[in-house]
Amino acid sequence: MKEAIGGTWVYVTVLIFMVILIAYVSITINYSNAFEDSEYVIKALEQYEGYNATSRNMIQEYMSQNVHTVKHVCSDSLTGYTDTYGGIGADRRQANGSNEKFDYCIARTSNLSHDGVTRCYYHTMVFFTFSLPVLGDLYAFKIPGETSGLRHVSDDTWGECK
Repeated sequence: MKEAIGGTWVYVTVLIFMVILIAYVSITINYSNAFEDSEYVIKALEQYEGYNATSRNMIQEYMSQNVHTVKHVCSDSLTGYTDTYGGIGADRRQANGSNEKFDYCIARTSNLSHDGVTRCYYHTMVFFTFSLPVLGDLYAFKIPGETSGLRHVSDDTWGECK
C-alpha cells in the first residue's frame, strides 16, 4: 500500500511538470509567431513609407493568411497617443476609446531629429493569447513595435509628417 501511494505522487509530479513544460513551449511558439507578424507590419510601413492603401493591403494580405492572428482592443494597448488606428480586414478605423477588437493597432508620432528633418515614427501593437481548450483565452499578450524614422511619408491616414 505504501508503494502505491508513493507512485501516485511521482505520477502527479511528472504530470504537473509536463503541463508546465507544454504551456511554456506553447507560449514561446505563439510569441514567436506574433513577433513575426509585428515585424511584417513594421516592414510594410517602412517599405511603403507610411500607413497608406498599399501598406494596408500588404498587411491585410499577410494577416489573412496567418491563422494565429488574434484580435484585441487598441485602447488598452497604445495609451498616450492622440490618434490610434486599428486594422481590421482591409479597413482601418479610429480606435481611440473604442471597444472594438482589431488585428493590429498603429499610432504615429513625429520628431524633429538632430539634422533638422522631421521624422515620423509608427508605433505598432500585435497580439497573441494563451488559451486552453476547456478554459478558453486566459491572457492576451501584446507585442509592441516601432519603425525607424521615416522622412518622406505618403500617409493617407494622418497626412504629412509635421
